Amino acid sequence: MLKRVIAISAALVMGALAFAQSVADGGASPEKAGSVSATWEWKSIPKSKIGTDEFNFKKPIALDAVAGSKGAKFQLEKGSVKFKKESYTALYHGTKSSSTLDSLITKPGDRKAEYSITIDDAADITFTLAGNGSAGKERCAVLVKLGADGNPEKILGIDGLSQDSTAPITYKNAPKGTYYLYGNGFRIIKVEAKN
Repeated sequence: MLKRVIAISAALVMGALAFAQSVADGGASPEKAGSVSATWEWKSIPKSKIGTDEFNFKKPIALDAVAGSKGAKFQLEKGSVKFKKESYTALYHGTKSSSTLDSLITKPGDRKAEYSITIDDAADITFTLAGNGSAGKERCAVLVKLGADGNPEKILGIDGLSQDSTAPITYKNAPKGTYYLYGNGFRIIKVEAKN
């Protein structure tokens, strides 16, 4: 009986870890090292269409990278977002209590925001995230690519985000192309793409 309980417990833990992962590897090599070197980080609230009041955007808004960045583009595709400055400046998103890692992919209405990052060559992509409140399964983000049928395919995802700690998620050796970050109840503190 004890062996069966241990086996079931191990299977449940492995199942949870199989979906919630903070690192994935795409296996691609850049055509030219150094061709992608871009960072999005805000020391203060920037001049942007995105302000300090949460607003629902239905059209894409490109976000300015740090001066000297090259080889990548990061933008809000749609969703509710605002800039907020506390101990750091970040993009903030409200929380829907029904959201989970699964529902971010299968139920577009559970996403508070959708972002895209396009890299011109293979590179590592890292998002530094935090929760917008105390840790919970509904404070989550998932990185996807769109399949040939236009449906999102999960690359990696993280939940249980908390405002008290940062959580980097990294797609190493990502092939050149466009990827989407869907999220709920989270903050984006920094985005990097480098090869």
